[in-house]
Amino acid sequence: MYVTINWPDRQALPIPENLYDPLVKHLIEGFGSIAAARQYWNDIPTVLIILNADDDHQTVKSETDEFQTQLDFVLTYPEYVVPVGDDYQLALAIFSDEGSGIYLLVHNDCPISGELTDV
Repeated sequence: MYVTINWPDRQALPIPENLYDPLVKHLIEGFGSIAAARQYWNDIPTVLIILNADDDHQTVKSETDEFQTQLDFVLTYPEYVVPVGDDYQLALAIFSDEGSGIYLLVHNDCPISGELTDV
């Protein structure tokens, strides 16, 4: 499991190397460039949660209440869910009028991935 409120740098993410570019492609949608998206992340609270195949409900229960609330929100109210690469899904939930959002990148083998609400 990985959580960040900062723009995700390639070296920091616990994902396969070949997944970074497709992920960033989705993260910059609506912004036009990495620079614009990065600036948005600096100005407006944005969260990226990554759940890998071995993350499960027990792992989540050991996290903070804030994290559990964020995860529950994105699982329940995604704006969209799209495949990223062969093994992951990306969901986005917007939680404020200013556009604050929670991205969830979840491995398809993660038990929690089945909880994503169809959009």
